[in-house]
Amino acid sequence: MSSHCEVNDHRMTTISNPRITLELEPGADPIRGSIERADGSRQPFWGWLELSAELRRVTAQPEAQAERPQPTTTTKEKP
Repeated sequence: MSSHCEVNDHRMTTISNPRITLELEPGADPIRGSIERADGSRQPFWGWLELSAELRRVTAQPEAQAERPQPTTTTKEKP
C-alpha cells in the first residue's frame, strides 16, 4: 500500500472576495464591535452569533446581501 496523500490547494482569488474591516471593543464580554464593508457601510454586532451571522451575509451572493437587516434608528416626528 502506498502512503501517498493528495492535498488540494484551494487558493482564494481576490477579484470577487469581499473586503471588510473588523472593529472590536477591547475587553467586551461578550464580543462586540462592527464590520465595515468596502463601500463604507457599517454593521454593528453583539456576541459571537451576530458576528457569525454578519460574516455569513458578507460572503453571501449579492442577491442575499439585500436581505441584510438595517440598523434601527428612531426619529421624533415634528408637529
